[in-house]
Amino acid sequence: ETVLSFLMRYTGKEEWLCGKIAGQFQLKGDILKATIGSLSGGYRTRVKLTSMLLAEPNFLILDEPTNHINFRHLPVIAKALTEYQGAMILVSHVPEFVQQIRIDETVDLEK
Repeated sequence: ETVLSFLMRYTGKEEWLCGKIAGQFQLKGDILKATIGSLSGGYRTRVKLTSMLLAEPNFLILDEPTNHINFRHLPVIAKALTEYQGAMILVSHVPEFVQQIRIDETVDLEK
C-alpha cells in the first residue's frame, strides 16, 4: 500500500487533505507514492505521526516520537505537535525537541 492510499484509508480523509498534512511532515512527491514497506524507519515514523494527526484524536500518548528521526525534521514534528489541539502525554529524552513544543501544563513525576 502506498503512503497516500494508507493515509486516506486509515483516516477517511480526502486526498488533498492527506497530502497537505503529509507535506507538513515533509512527506511529498515520490514518498507519497512509495509503498510503506519500502520506507526507512524515520519515514515510517513520520507517516504514523501524520496518520495520528489526520485522525484528529482528543488524546495522544507519544513515547519517544523522535526515534529514527533525522535531527533536521525535529522542528517539523514539534510544530505539528504545537498546533495539535488535544491533550498529550509525551516522553522524550531530547530536551531540545520538547522545548520547541507549546506546553500548557506539565506534570513532574519526581515531585
